Amino acid sequence: MADDSNEPINENGEAELSPEMDEKLPFPTARVVRLMKEGMTKPHQIRAEVKVAANEFLGEIMKDIAQEMDKEEVFTLTTEHFNKAVKKYKMIAYQAKRIEKIKKLLEKQKTEVEEVIMEIDLTREL
Repeated sequence: MADDSNEPINENGEAELSPEMDEKLPFPTARVVRLMKEGMTKPHQIRAEVKVAANEFLGEIMKDIAQEMDKEEVFTLTTEHFNKAVKKYKMIAYQAKRIEKIKKLLEKQKTEVEEVIMEIDLTREL
C-alpha cells in the first residue's frame, strides 16, 4: 500500500518525521517506535501519524504523573512518590483481570439459576 503523504520514507519503508516535528514531540520518536515494535509479534509499518499520536499520548501520561507527584509536600521526590503517582496506570491490567473473573462468576451463577428454574418448571409439571 502506497503512502500518500509527503513524508520522507526510511529504509524500512516507513514514513519518517521531519527533524523539526520530531523535536517538538516529548520523546525521541525512534525510541517510541522501538518500544512499540518490541511489543508486536508481527512486522508492521507504522504510519507517521501513529508515531506522533503515541508520542503525544506518552507525553500526556508523563505530565499526569508529574502533576500527581507535585501534590507531595516534600522537596525530594523518591521512587515511592513515583510509584504512588503511577499506581492508576499499573492497576489497569489488574482491574481488567478482576472484571473477567467477575464475568465468569456471574456466568456460572446464571447457569445455576437457569438450572434451578428448569427444576422448578419440571416439578410444576408433575
